[in-house]
Amino acid sequence: MNRLSKLENLTAYTVVEKKELKEVNGYGYILSHNKTKARVAVIENDDTNKVFTIGFRTPPADDTGVPHITEHSVLCGSRKFPVKDPFVELCKGSLNTFLNAMTYSDKTVYPLASLNEKDFHNLMHVYMDAVFYPDMYEKKEIMMQEGWHYEIDEETGELTYNGVVFNEMKGVYSSPEQQLYRIIEKSLLPHTAYGFESGGDPEAIPNLTQEDFIAFHKRYYHPSNSYIYLYGDMDAAEELTFIDEEYLQNFDYAEIDSALTDEPAFEKPVEVREYYSIAENESEQDNTYLTYNTVVGTSADKKLCTAFSILEYALLSAPGAPLKKALIDAGLGKDILSSFDDGIKQPNFSIIAKNANAEDLERFIQVLEDTLASIVEQGMDKKSLLAAINYFEFKHKEGNFGRFPKGLMLGLNAFSTWLYDDAAALDLFSLNDVYDALKQDVETGYFEALIKQYILQNTHKSYCLLMPKKGLNNEIVEREKARLAAYKETLSAADIEEIRANMMHLKEYQSSGDAEEDLKKIPMLAIDDIEKHAKKINNRILEIEHVKVLSHDIFTNGITYLSLNFCMDDIDYDKFPVIALLTEIFKYVDTEHFSYSELSNEINLYTGGIGFSTTVTNKKEYGGYVTHFVVSAKMLDAQLDKAMELIEEILFTSKLSDKKRLKEIIAETRAAMKDDLLANGHTTAAGRATAYISKIGVVKELTEGVDYYMYLSDLDDHFEERYEGLAADLQETLGQLLRRDSLLVNFTSDKKPEDTLTESLTGFSCKLSTRLAFENVKEIPVVKKNEGFKTASQVQYVATAGNFCERGYEYTGALNVLQCIFSYDYLWINVRVKGGAYGCMCSFNRSGNAYFTSYRDPNLLETYEIYKKAPEYVRSFEADERDMTKYIIGAISRMDAPLTPSADGNFSLICYLMGIDDADLQRTRDEVLGATPEVIRGLAGYVEAAVDGGVICAIGDEARIEDAKDAFTEVKSVF
Repeated sequence: MNRLSKLENLTAYTVVEKKELKEVNGYGYILSHNKTKARVAVIENDDTNKVFTIGFRTPPADDTGVPHITEHSVLCGSRKFPVKDPFVELCKGSLNTFLNAMTYSDKTVYPLASLNEKDFHNLMHVYMDAVFYPDMYEKKEIMMQEGWHYEIDEETGELTYNGVVFNEMKGVYSSPEQQLYRIIEKSLLPHTAYGFESGGDPEAIPNLTQEDFIAFHKRYYHPSNSYIYLYGDMDAAEELTFIDEEYLQNFDYAEIDSALTDEPAFEKPVEVREYYSIAENESEQDNTYLTYNTVVGTSADKKLCTAFSILEYALLSAPGAPLKKALIDAGLGKDILSSFDDGIKQPNFSIIAKNANAEDLERFIQVLEDTLASIVEQGMDKKSLLAAINYFEFKHKEGNFGRFPKGLMLGLNAFSTWLYDDAAALDLFSLNDVYDALKQDVETGYFEALIKQYILQNTHKSYCLLMPKKGLNNEIVEREKARLAAYKETLSAADIEEIRANMMHLKEYQSSGDAEEDLKKIPMLAIDDIEKHAKKINNRILEIEHVKVLSHDIFTNGITYLSLNFCMDDIDYDKFPVIALLTEIFKYVDTEHFSYSELSNEINLYTGGIGFSTTVTNKKEYGGYVTHFVVSAKMLDAQLDKAMELIEEILFTSKLSDKKRLKEIIAETRAAMKDDLLANGHTTAAGRATAYISKIGVVKELTEGVDYYMYLSDLDDHFEERYEGLAADLQETLGQLLRRDSLLVNFTSDKKPEDTLTESLTGFSCKLSTRLAFENVKEIPVVKKNEGFKTASQVQYVATAGNFCERGYEYTGALNVLQCIFSYDYLWINVRVKGGAYGCMCSFNRSGNAYFTSYRDPNLLETYEIYKKAPEYVRSFEADERDMTKYIIGAISRMDAPLTPSADGNFSLICYLMGIDDADLQRTRDEVLGATPEVIRGLAGYVEAAVDGGVICAIGDEARIEDAKDAFTEVKSVF
């Protein structure tokens, strides 16, 4: 490679490796900092979404969560930026496209991304100062706030624990699946760092001392233990020179023992049995998780790891996957999950039977191993393997990570090899050769050999059972109370007074503002750095064979993104759960020409995926909305006709009355949805609260919320008696949906739809119904239910909602600024910092719907009271010019998040559906840029509309919900 780079002229660093990386259209460089041996990876390409990450190898030695608490704490002020929460200040006044920090089992990383060069440098500067010179050494309040501290109830004198990470991990430990993956990793690697909980076990977190907390940072947060990553279109040499001169050169090289050890292979499998808590109304029958887990080589073997990801998909995840089918057919659980984790030194492969029973463990192992042995003997289906390889290869080449910057995800992925081998930092940026080799290996028996070596004959395996137990949460609570009571017995009156004084001091510290001169040290952009013009809508409307097509001319690198949007506004709302169920059924039942496993192969061989969903989009005018049943697909341009053929096959020939498959799909969907609704309790509660005040909210509940879950539960519990009616309902409702006049085709490509879509769309439209729209559609009822949902959680999710348009207010862009103010000031300080919740969010929608909701919250009614006081905060809002600039920039940052080609097309589609034009978007942007304290104060009525309607929904601990029952119309157990 003859290409020259300024990186090769740096005197503070030595280039260890340079390599052309065609798959990211750039060049990779590995450097070593001469003085400290800090590791550096630079990816130079033309991606304007620049990424910086600094990471450290941070193996835990206990369950106190010190890596996690340290991750939170270093972002609470530093030498050059001595404010209490520079992270929040950055969020307010930055155009970042990503800003966060994450703790893994063996590493802690601090990634950021921005499109703006000045902003990128500012963010990097603050993060470097934070990790190397944090205020946590001098300010004990930081560990108390972010980790844990004692509190004393003034009425009862009872001691309690509080702290952000403490409450966050209570939420984590309330999820059985998150518990399960932790147990699996520990069972396979018990004598390594992976045998400990890096996030922190809530029962162990209070064992962390200030001294151990500081010692951990001092040991691991040193340049000699660091990994620095730069990606994108930037002057990387200039940034590295800055990093050296400002930070790295201030340290000497240090020998840091952070190496991760291997677990020796077991002589025989081990069995582990643990419990998780269920609510009193839940059954212990059919509620156990059975798992079969093995260690698979090392993460440094990229071919092996890629092959195992493909194997996992082909055997267990793809529709009709043979191992999953065998386990389901044997009645071993209602759903089969699987995972392959190669983000640790010794990757783990797991097969999980969900909603099973402990007594089925031996049969689970037997069926699993017999099925795999048969697959090895007969050989894997070659078409299924090629389809799975194509599925992963398409994802790799598309590089679509949704809202996450591509360079960020590639960098995090690089740690899977780099953390364990300095020479392997660039390995995962080049995978085309691996996919090519694996396609050849389909014919060689390579995949069958992997099953034999790493699953069947592998002694390094575990069988973990996670079993349900009623009242376990109460046992945990009582154990915590007993521990605290016993500790209190050892305290003198002076000791208790000291705890009270520390608690009051912490609250004063949290309530006090930062010095003005310190706040001004946080770098920020100016209004002049912001683009004044709003993003333009990219829509071209045409008609092809009596079907309306919305086209977006966007460069997509040879991929076509297509969605078929069938309006369902003329269908009665009580059919919406049936339509939602259809989206789960399609692709998972046989069709006229394919079994559902064969159909999966066809989809993966010829497309990048076909999906089904429902949407509801509000109109610009108050009260209006439009609902759709959506078929979405992506494919290489040349495969568009084939993709349309497959869509036709699914929509018109799927065997919707297959009794066995319907029963299995309903049970699987119910099980998965329960976990999703509980794990995302903040959105579940917010969605439910919104349904109390809005038809849009009701539609979402019927298609993806609690109402839909209850519909599935009823079908699952009474399947035999519901089956006949359901089968007829599915067919009838589908017939109502597939109507030509209701179809809007959304087409995103740099090709013209009239050139590429006409032939296949002509044939498709001929098969659609030509009926007129139904009249006299049932009115959607909106009822303020105010429910408290009791679960086996150790934390709460608390929401309220209202509609400001009902009060006569019109949507304004200034609400985006208010949302930023709430997120990083009022709600952040009162619900998170003082209250100890992991998070709190709010939203103000163009429909007028607004909500507040909390995440992993130790409180319930206390948080609701904070919501109700929000209008008072807005009425008295004051901010100087600098603070207003920060809030405006923070709002613009959210609005200007970069979009992938498919998301860009969807943005224009949504604008079209809402009735929004370029002028509306510009007006909104102008209102954001023109926001002043006076304008914000004028929004108090909007906030009052959101919080003073007496609306509340909460999900959480049974006892806490019961204690607050007077606040609810109904307290119930649904999950």
